[in-house]
Amino acid sequence: MKRKGSITVFLSLSLASVLLLFFLLLDLSRIYGQKQKADVISDIAAHSVFADYNRYLWDNYRILGVDASYGTGGGADFSMMESRMQEYLLKNGMSTDTKGREFFQLAAEKCEVTQYGFITDDNGRSFLKQAAKQQKFEVAQAALEKALDRNRETEEAAEESENVDELIEKGGEAMTESESVEVEEIPEGMEKPAEDEVNPIDQIKEWKDNGILSQVLPSSAKISDKKVDLSEAVSKRTLARGNCAASEKLSAVDRALFAEYEKTHFSNYRNDLGHDGLSYEWEYVICGEDTDKGNLSGVVTRLLGIREAANFVSLMADEAKVAQADTHALTLAGWTGNAAIVNAVFFGLIASWAYMESVLDVRLLLSGGKVSVMKSPAEWTTTDLLTLPQWFDVNKKAKEGANGITYEGFLLTMSALQTEKTLGLRSLDLLENSARLQGDYGNLRMDQVVVNAEFSYQYSSEPAFFSLFALSDQRFPALKLLRTREMTYLSD
Repeated sequence: MKRKGSITVFLSLSLASVLLLFFLLLDLSRIYGQKQKADVISDIAAHSVFADYNRYLWDNYRILGVDASYGTGGGADFSMMESRMQEYLLKNGMSTDTKGREFFQLAAEKCEVTQYGFITDDNGRSFLKQAAKQQKFEVAQAALEKALDRNRETEEAAEESENVDELIEKGGEAMTESESVEVEEIPEGMEKPAEDEVNPIDQIKEWKDNGILSQVLPSSAKISDKKVDLSEAVSKRTLARGNCAASEKLSAVDRALFAEYEKTHFSNYRNDLGHDGLSYEWEYVICGEDTDKGNLSGVVTRLLGIREAANFVSLMADEAKVAQADTHALTLAGWTGNAAIVNAVFFGLIASWAYMESVLDVRLLLSGGKVSVMKSPAEWTTTDLLTLPQWFDVNKKAKEGANGITYEGFLLTMSALQTEKTLGLRSLDLLENSARLQGDYGNLRMDQVVVNAEFSYQYSSEPAFFSLFALSDQRFPALKLLRTREMTYLSD
């Protein structure tokens, strides 16, 4: 026997309303899930692009950056970067290998690089900050505080130091002037010096005419003969610029950390890290010459100046040595009765003495020894003003300073005096030149290396459930999702 069934209009409308609500809730849940998926695949795309950093720069200098020209050297090609991100978005947004229907699929309609910053922007500030950040993980806090103190002391010393070479010249001029002085009566107890009277000022001036490296290095020393072409270097050419806002200048901590970075990541005369390009990288950052020999010569000249200033102060604080110089100044020029001439000769003698002691200091530093910043009388090597020529032998060095600092320590001091622009751009000269000597990176240009960027994405998705209840032929509008992501190598 068949049973007849029936349904009321009220029940039909009620079921329709329940189903409408049910499918609406399903679509809302689906939309929530798609929003989460949009966040995830946006992150994946951004991180994947930034994972494509230049391997050579990382392996050799611990610096991260994406070559936006992708090896062509023809300028940053952000369409290439965007197409790569599109591939990641397609793979992660449209699950074509899923059986049945994937209700969380998203179609990437737009993927753009809206903002970007190159490692060369703001005179290489991004590089300096990244290097400082890298060094932060390698330097102990005590060492950092010591570096900060050293930088402050260096800045103060640079402002107060005497120009010792100028004093030597003035002393020589005073001696020349004394030869033409005519006096009616030589002061009592004084007499003109004999022709063979020892004149340390002339001895030092004549010896200084030799090349600076020949004064501090023996002929057997091996000096790199490498040379680079700087005509198109980062620091010389007009650079491409990113469109991000300028970043803040380096802090005192950043500068101290960067100096430590130079010590551990750049080759120098005492420590060859095996990088291609110049062997004296740290010296190049300080001097900017196109040859290793030129950079070493420049650093030695600066180092000599630092030691001259310190040794001049040490001499002036030593009563016995001051008495020697004072006595000999009177011997050489006291007969003129001209206090100005005698005074100039006195300071010329002190400066000549400081110069000779400084040469011995530099020899010791280049051989790996340590020199005290301010020497005590016991640490002094040249004890007799009148026998300075015996120290011209390049194999003779200063006494070792037990609590002194090394060659690298003085390079840290010089680095503290460099401008942010010099540090940044000259360092990038080194990185670019070294990388371009590799076959795979021959077209690398540092002003195409991206270190921070902002990406904009737009996704769309058709309704899956609620659209079943469309009351006309009109389609429900597609869901539009907008996302932005910022990526940078500079964050901790």
